[in-house]
Amino acid sequence: MSMLSIDRRAALGLIGGLAAACAGAFTTLPARADSTVTLWSWRTEDEAAMRRIFDAFEAKNPGIKVNIQFTPDADYQNRLSTALRGGRGPDIAQLKAYGELQPFVDAGYLDALDDSVPELKNMADAALGGARGRTDGKVYGVPYSVPMMGVFYNQDIFAAQGIEIPKTYKDFVAACDKLKAAGITPIATGGANGSAWELEIGVGVVGPTVYGPGFYDEMMTGKATFEDPRYVAALKRFAELKPYFPDGFAGIDYTTATQQFIGGKAAMFLGGSFENGSFKAQNPKLKFSIFPFPADDAGAKLYTSAFSDGSYGLVSESANKEAATKVLGFMASAEFAQMFADELGWPPARTDVTVKDPVLAQMMEMSKNSTPYLTLVGFRWQSPTASSVLQAEIIDMVEGNIAPEKLAADMQAAVATWFKPKQ
Repeated sequence: MSMLSIDRRAALGLIGGLAAACAGAFTTLPARADSTVTLWSWRTEDEAAMRRIFDAFEAKNPGIKVNIQFTPDADYQNRLSTALRGGRGPDIAQLKAYGELQPFVDAGYLDALDDSVPELKNMADAALGGARGRTDGKVYGVPYSVPMMGVFYNQDIFAAQGIEIPKTYKDFVAACDKLKAAGITPIATGGANGSAWELEIGVGVVGPTVYGPGFYDEMMTGKATFEDPRYVAALKRFAELKPYFPDGFAGIDYTTATQQFIGGKAAMFLGGSFENGSFKAQNPKLKFSIFPFPADDAGAKLYTSAFSDGSYGLVSESANKEAATKVLGFMASAEFAQMFADELGWPPARTDVTVKDPVLAQMMEMSKNSTPYLTLVGFRWQSPTASSVLQAEIIDMVEGNIAPEKLAADMQAAVATWFKPKQ
């Protein structure tokens, strides 16, 4: 922050007493300005909650103001990249994880935080994995959540239709048929206007119970590929759900799909932990919970996809690093983790929290049986990514225009251009 200099000759003016002169000089000085830390985020749906969290931070740190600026997800990455290239970025940037982080690390846009944010040592590897540089292993962001995926369901609709949480895939299909017969959309989803990532998440919900928890490790070591019958079976199972999607699902975007669920027009939604707080904020009267996608056998252990959602990093060209580092230290603390869990309702990056929300409690219970979200954690490090191919072709697969085997082969051909299995 800048300080105003005092003209001593004026303060010691020849006319008038020294005390009067000094008093006059100091009473005209403006109040000291706060340090303002600019923070960019793509989570527009979290704006009110994040503002409350940082209001609490500012109350305890009166010398620092946090100016949070939100940009819709579809435009965020381009805005951030453009700003950083031009040296006009924020002090703190919300960062995508894994491969979407790496270009910013390679370009030197971010400072490593291993030494400046000591609270990072209290976070699990599952959280830190998405914030590590691939080549140097340093941590370039403060993680905020380790989400997992599952089937959100409307508890009132299930109760009214006499439907219990499905114990098997056969039960799940029967529940969908009953809902559809009652004129209720079983599963809200869509892939229009850049929302095909929501369909990819659907595969992430269904997949682990089909290909199993060890499949990720097999993929990383080259023992399996996307053309493996187990992964093809996961794609097929997701395509089987088409009759239970809204009519014209390919023309429905993510926002519309969430509104169908939030508004009670659809009974289920395939999504991630990050939906919890958003659903509650948009409809406080909505009674919902979550369950893992069921397997064929009733006694099978059910698994969920988990991943590091992202982190908050210190921009190298920030002119306000001291204050920004203090903000990041707060974001790595148990205090922030507790507030994050309370306000947003999805699993924080730290586990030393008291879980108060029953939906969050169910999520954290589910996360005990988790496997990495395959296409994100393993195959979004370089282009072409597995996600880019999946998102480009998944609607055609669900519509029956291409076979699941074709989509799996295209994904494998894409990542084979750069992916090197671990030895």
